[in-house]
Amino acid sequence: MNLPILMFHKVAEMPAGARHPGNYVSPALFDEVLGALRAWGYVSVTIEQWLAWCEGRGTLPERPVVITFDDGYRSNRDVAWPILKRHGFSATVFLVSDFLGRTNAWDADEIQEPLLTADDVRVLHGEGMAFGSHTKTHAALTQLDRDTALVELRSSREALEAILGEPVRILCYPYGKQNAEVREVAREAGYAAGVRGRGRLNGRGQNPLELRRIKLDNGRSARWLRWELFRLRWLMFG
Repeated sequence: MNLPILMFHKVAEMPAGARHPGNYVSPALFDEVLGALRAWGYVSVTIEQWLAWCEGRGTLPERPVVITFDDGYRSNRDVAWPILKRHGFSATVFLVSDFLGRTNAWDADEIQEPLLTADDVRVLHGEGMAFGSHTKTHAALTQLDRDTALVELRSSREALEAILGEPVRILCYPYGKQNAEVREVAREAGYAAGVRGRGRLNGRGQNPLELRRIKLDNGRSARWLRWELFRLRWLMFG
């Protein structure tokens, strides 16, 4: 069995002047992709469920998929979540703990959009959404010294655990930047898994701190995703 992890940021119409168009997926396209996934027999799972299965604990559906969102935009609550629920899917949102209730100030050149608040997180979690860490300040971890990176990772985990009332063990590396030292620090900070980009599937033997994701944006339709999933399975087993 192999696991596709899909990567999104914002489900929203792209405003004029947006500097990073790859971070947007229109509501119509998101609805199309989820409808296609459901028709193809995919069932959403969490990374925690995947880890348990890899360790010989628990079971997974025949076609599991993890749906993820980086940064924690309010549109995840207002737009994405209703569409997800309509199709019977859940998702994991990676939060920047110091910026809850603020805007995406780490992208100073981008349009500033509201982020989820701590109260939003509690409500969504109660409805079935999962959450992980996107660090304390969205810093590129490979550009930090070890002690500073450890603070970024550990402080975020502890802050989110205080909000959720449960362990937070899943990390998303800001900008996808990670290396062997960052992975070691992440493990020391208490994380069991970390996700990045790279556009591949994940097999049982994949290092859980190097999980790969398939990024979707307005240039990638459900038809594209179907071909990509087929192609990646062939690459894994060919």
